[in-house]
Amino acid sequence: MKSAKIQSYLATFLVLASAASVCGQESLNSAAAQAKMAQSARGLRARMFTPPAYRAEALRLIIDEANRVAQELQLPENLPITESNLVAKYIAPPRMAKILNAIGNITTSNYTYYCSVGNKFSFLTKTGFDRDYGQVRQQYLWPTNRMDTNAAYQLAEQWLSKVAMDVKALGRDCNVHIDAYTPEGVGGQHFVPVYWVYWVKQGEEGHGSVASVELIEPTKSIRQLRVERPEYILRKPLVITNLDALLSQTNELKTGTGPAKTSR
Repeated sequence: MKSAKIQSYLATFLVLASAASVCGQESLNSAAAQAKMAQSARGLRARMFTPPAYRAEALRLIIDEANRVAQELQLPENLPITESNLVAKYIAPPRMAKILNAIGNITTSNYTYYCSVGNKFSFLTKTGFDRDYGQVRQQYLWPTNRMDTNAAYQLAEQWLSKVAMDVKALGRDCNVHIDAYTPEGVGGQHFVPVYWVYWVKQGEEGHGSVASVELIEPTKSIRQLRVERPEYILRKPLVITNLDALLSQTNELKTGTGPAKTSR
């Protein structure tokens, strides 16, 4: 639930920040400034509101896409994924989704599926992966002569291809880097076969990767898969075809009412 809570807190922060900004240099204690802040906050809350009908349709699309991804990657999921399987979900308010081209994400007990780049599936994260490095280290602490970066690259490329990422374009436009988990530091005698395979666009070294895969090579398991730019995602975007109708099926926020509920 952390992701949904953080996104909710961000939405609240945006409301407050926007409201404060409209007051300019005017004292926040003045009646006029307080009225401006209240008006701005109401307007932004309305823009952050997610109608129930829209939320239901967006959630259905993300769940359908997650099922496709799980099948393509043969993930250890209990298929089909349904709403009752979810441990967390976040649907971006429609106005925010339109600006960011990011619909939302869902989390099962195994993975989080994000549709956050170009309204397309873009990220996959294993649930709890950031807390089990110590466990993986206890299980696999191998001498460095067993390091196999070629095997790691082949797995990463294979998985990206299976979920319709443009591996050919990544190879053309980017430099590939492969790192392994070396808990003893540079020059250590051992490593853990957790690999990071990532693509950095030529001329953009030091500015982050455009695609990456984190994996455990012996078990051939994905820990993270990310593609950050829509031009490298060949999947079809998720489209809500009856958007206007869904947005109209809601109880409109009334002036002076309390904060709208955020998606969770």
